[in-house]
Order: sequence, then C-alpha cells, then structure tokens
Amino acid sequence: MNLGELVKKKGAEVFSVKAKNTVATALVAMNEKHIGAMLVLDEEGKLAGIITERDLLMVCHKCGEVKYVHELMTAKDKLFCLNPKDSIQDAMKLMTSKKVRHLPILEGDALVGIVSIGDIVKELLEEVEQENKYLNEYITGQNI
Repeated sequence: MNLGELVKKKGAEVFSVKAKNTVATALVAMNEKHIGAMLVLDEEGKLAGIITERDLLMVCHKCGEVKYVHELMTAKDKLFCLNPKDSIQDAMKLMTSKKVRHLPILEGDALVGIVSIGDIVKELLEEVEQENKYLNEYITGQNI
C-alpha cells in the first residue's frame, strides 16, 4: 500500500491552523480533535509548516514568550514530506531516521494529507490480522 491509498482510506480531512493564529487556538483545536499535530497553512492555503505536541510543550518552557503559531511551528523548508506514491515502508524509514511522528503528504506543491505513526501502525496491524485470518482458514481447510 502506498501513502496515497493510506490517506484515502483514513479520510482526506486534514486539520490545519493558520500561521498567524495564536498558539492557544492551535492547542484548543488539537485537544478537541484528539490529534498530535496540525499542519500550518499560509494565507493562500499552502503548507507553511507543522505544529506538534512537542512544539506546544515548548510554550510551557518559554513561559508565555511565544504567542503565534508561526513562532513555534517547524517551517516547511525544514519539514520531511513524502508523496502519495511513496510506500508505508518509506514513511517508516523516514520517521525512524529523522525521529518524527507526522509526515505531510504532498503531490507537487498540493497538500494531499498527513500520515502519523499511529496511522501506519493501524494499517500494518490490519494487514497482519488479515494475513493471519487467511492462513488460519487455509490451515483448517475453511477456504475450500
């Protein structure tokens, strides 16, 4: 399965925040949606960066010095992104080597979605469960 198929399967809804929104706005939205990261969009709706739970923890450390998302986000030029044709294995390798948990999926400059480590684990678990089911049916003769 490639990342485009995974994004389609999980749903195309991408939660985002504007770069000029306050950090409090991002925090409330992430909490309400039970997500660990939000993509940050510029005024034209293009990907500008990502803000994660880890970034928001820095607000606590800096004690109110940071007010706006763009002050805290990881900027697009520092993001690790993949495209819809990349495989789940490509995503796992990149997440592991770069120690990130969320990857924006871009087709050219167009935002397609975002994939988290949880999305990947869920998909791989479903694949293993399906394979186990088929093997069990084969071994017990239930597939005849």
